[in-house]
Amino acid sequence: MPQRTEVAERYWCPGYWPWQWADTCTRIVTKWCYDFQWIKENDWFFFSYLEGCENGTKYCWYAFGFGLFGSGTYYNIRLCFGSQKSNCGKCGR
Repeated sequence: MPQRTEVAERYWCPGYWPWQWADTCTRIVTKWCYDFQWIKENDWFFFSYLEGCENGTKYCWYAFGFGLFGSGTYYNIRLCFGSQKSNCGKCGR
């Protein structure tokens, strides 16, 4: 079950001077966090299709990525998003 959580998020906030152009700032935002048992990723050019399993519920979404082609599986990952992900069925434990 996803949880709404406050998360510290870093973002680019350049200053006026050249030595400040790479500066980053931090803000506190509320996001939906998932504790996935596994995530399967399939890459096509600059897009990825992901499926993740959390407590028997499977979530599916698309994301921008830098992988050209390929796939991978990742285990025991906590990810946080700005909005809830779509439920696309059940997964085995």
